[in-house]
Amino acid sequence: MLKKNDLLGLAKEIAPSGFEGGMSKEETDKHLAWRYNGSCARVILSLLDPMHQLSKVSDAYASIFAGGRVFLADLPSGSGAAIVSILCTLYELRKSDVLPRDVLTIQIIAGEISKAARDYLAEQLTDLTPIIGSQAIFIEFEIVEWNALCKISTVDLMRKSTLLSQNSTAKLLVVSNFSGFLENSGKWSKARPQFDDIFLYSRDSLSTAIWIEPQRNTVASFFERAIKWFDRLFGSSLGSKSDPEDVNSYAKTSVDCKQPIKEGCFPVRLTVVRFDLRLEERK
Repeated sequence: MLKKNDLLGLAKEIAPSGFEGGMSKEETDKHLAWRYNGSCARVILSLLDPMHQLSKVSDAYASIFAGGRVFLADLPSGSGAAIVSILCTLYELRKSDVLPRDVLTIQIIAGEISKAARDYLAEQLTDLTPIIGSQAIFIEFEIVEWNALCKISTVDLMRKSTLLSQNSTAKLLVVSNFSGFLENSGKWSKARPQFDDIFLYSRDSLSTAIWIEPQRNTVASFFERAIKWFDRLFGSSLGSKSDPEDVNSYAKTSVDCKQPIKEGCFPVRLTVVRFDLRLEERK
């Protein structure tokens, strides 16, 4: 994609400090060139947990992607770093005989406001479909326009998610690289009603949300507020309140990652929290 869109040279440059991207084609291209590999690395780190610091998060991935029909929602998806990283990692683990090749069908819905980013994700998923199929991983995907601040946009997204996930045996909601946007100008308070709907309608017998962010100074305080919001939203239906031993507490880890398109390594640091969205069992 970098070669096709004449972005390979840009990707080899050093990104400006603090760059986070935006909605325009130009900002999306810069994010693809400068930030995509870091976003991929954080997702892969959360899945593989090579430093053994995220066992509850990596265990969730293992349980959900063991086989059967899995529903995967990525909000916001950006250009696809989370989805593509999960699919490619599962492919490599199966190819290397680390995971069994049980038939796995993944029904994907991606919500993203940037059309350019949606187009990049569609291109990748189309290219990946025959490759991952060789390891018995089959995907169905729908990529939709989603505005986290818009109630109607979110209701439309959840309606499509419900239809797509009705035959799934497990669900995973991935949220990544979004705290910076939500922290700005009170956007979390505006987006919170939409996240109420998303989390409530994502509940199922085996359903988990994994929220991944870089290790920035503001992320820890944001996650603390998000955990309190989650506890208030679900009350006692999902068990005890969050505490240091609870799955709904954030964790941190870091590792050096090999540069994919140039020499050397770069540090990968993430903060992550797992939320269990299990339906309350009625007696």
